[in-house]
Order: sequence, then C-alpha cells, then structure tokens
Amino acid sequence: MKRGIEILDYFFLTRPILFYPIWTFFLAGWFGGTHFSNSSNSFLNIPLAVIFQLTILMGSIFIINQIQDVETDRLNGKLFLVANGIVSKRSAYLEAAIFASIAIVWGFLMSTIIGILFILLFILSGLLYNYSPFMWKNKPIMGLITNGTGGMLIYLIGWSAGGGKGLPLLVLPYTFAGVSVYLNTTVPDIKGDKKAGKITFPVRFGVKSTALWALIFEAAVVVTSFFMREWILFIPALIAFPFFIMSVFDTSVSKIMLCTKLSIAALALSICVVAPYYLVLLVFIFFFSRWYYKKRFNFEYPSLRVS
Repeated sequence: MKRGIEILDYFFLTRPILFYPIWTFFLAGWFGGTHFSNSSNSFLNIPLAVIFQLTILMGSIFIINQIQDVETDRLNGKLFLVANGIVSKRSAYLEAAIFASIAIVWGFLMSTIIGILFILLFILSGLLYNYSPFMWKNKPIMGLITNGTGGMLIYLIGWSAGGGKGLPLLVLPYTFAGVSVYLNTTVPDIKGDKKAGKITFPVRFGVKSTALWALIFEAAVVVTSFFMREWILFIPALIAFPFFIMSVFDTSVSKIMLCTKLSIAALALSICVVAPYYLVLLVFIFFFSRWYYKKRFNFEYPSLRVS
C-alpha cells in the first residue's frame, strides 16, 4: 500500500491541471445561467456540489484516456503514472469507475438535466473518444468534434446549475474556443502520435494547417462573443488573437503552446472578475502540482514556460 507522498499519485492521476478549462467553462456557463434566470451571481452562490461532481467525472475521463494512451504517453515522455506502471491499470480503472459512478448518481440526485448532461459527457469524452470501434481520439475530425462538443456540454452544465433553460446561443463561442485550444494541444505530441499510429489533426493535415484552423476558430470566438456581448470571453479571446496569427507564420511548438496557455489563462482570469475566489484555487493547484512533481519525480511541472 502506498504511503506518504505516493498516496497523492491517485489524486494527480486525475490530471488536476486540466481542470482549469473545465472549471472555467463551467463558471462561464453558470454566470450566463444566472443572468438568464435573474438569480444572484455572487461568487458566494457558486454551486460547489455540482463543480465537485463535474470535477470527479472529468477526473475519471482523464484516467480512462491515460489507460488507453499508455503507448503514446510513453513515447511522448509524459503522463507516466500509468504509462510507467507507477499506478496499475487495475487501480486506475477502479478509481475511474468509482468517480464516474459517484458523479453521475449524485448528478441525478441534484438535477435530472445535470445527470443527463453528465452521462452524455462521459459517453462522448470517456467511451466514444477512447474505445473501439469508435476511438475518436485517433480520428482528426471526430477528435475535434468530440472536444468541441465536450466544451459545449460543460458550459451547459454550468448554465443549468445557474438556472438557465434550453440551449443558449452563448454556447457557440465557447464551443469554438474549446476547438481552438484543442487543436493547439495536439501539436506537441505529434512525433509520439505518429510512432504509435495515432492519427490526430496535425498528423493528418500538418502543423501549419492545424495552426491555421486554430486561428479560424479563435476568430470565430472573437466575432461571435462580440455580437453576443459576451465580454467575459471576448476580451481574453481578443488578447490571445494576435498570438494565434503569429503561430501561423511561426509554427514552432513554443509559439503554439503560448497560444494555448495564454488562451486558458486569460479566460480563467476573466472569470476571476466575477468569481474572485477562483483565483485562489487556480494558484493553489498550480503550486501544489509543482511541489508534487518536484518532490515525487524531480520534474518541473506545470510550467509557465513555453520553450
């Protein structure tokens, strides 16, 4: 049985740094939902129970993804908890199953709509994305669609938690934002993905085309958020837009990752304007993760560097 810092392996197996865009999209949806329902959007009223459910659900999905990506993760030299056998596949499956079950059951107890959205998110991003005969993570267009739709569902979960009804048009710019960031995140892994036979968007169409389509979707974010007066998204998208333009002309991994990190950070900080305590959580997870990876593996992660 693991003791001391090793017990944290099971927490970091959920990839908490990836919770940033999850929490951000949720809070953006929640903020929009409170406006629709004319309810209070004070950060004191943020539905923490729903955020917790969503977090453990996405944690289970991220674990499943690592189990299925053992070979590519090993080739790309990252996510070594499962890839290097530090956490067994059996333990990882058990953790994913427990987390997903708790989230979905608890989601239905809170709200039928949220429970349904949780199931859709798990089926799409957990099962269809990772398992045969679908395995959409290995298909460039379906991988793009899956990640865009996943971002849309997360926004809708926040929207419903905030009292919003129906399918809001506001979900469009957030869907485009999810696709834009996803495209750029596939670029650093291109070498390992090629060796493992994984056909991601840049493997199929090339890095320059990937950067161009990321720019196109980012432009769609800027335009749609402006006309919908979604300033909480428009301002960070506008700040990041010039960097997306530069990445088309300089397709180095460092420039493309700069777009990714800037997009995620700018939107997260924008959300902090309406939910100030969110900044505390962001800072805590960042430094807690750095401490864990340094102490456990003598590895500096996460990093603000893009080179």
